[in-house]
Amino acid sequence: MAYVFADAGDATGTVVSRFFFPSGAAVLEDPATGSACANLGGWFCALRPGEDVRRTVSQGDEVGRPSTLFLAVEAGAVRVGGNVIALARGTVEIPGRA
Repeated sequence: MAYVFADAGDATGTVVSRFFFPSGAAVLEDPATGSACANLGGWFCALRPGEDVRRTVSQGDEVGRPSTLFLAVEAGAVRVGGNVIALARGTVEIPGRA
């Protein structure tokens, strides 16, 4: 797997990212990866400790599914948001928990 990004590093607050993962005999690209975006927030925490960072992350243009994620790092807390198209839904039940 590889998450690559280019941070404009300026007042626009724009990041362009791509997330590739192996699937059988091919390498596929995910059009929007919130968990990878959250890890980008962790990278900003490590690179700029104590600094608040806000970025608009564009992903998926090259696979025909343009997506926009919003990343905020404030006081060491990482938040990711955006609009999604639900592809699946489920419930996890943990035995012994009410």
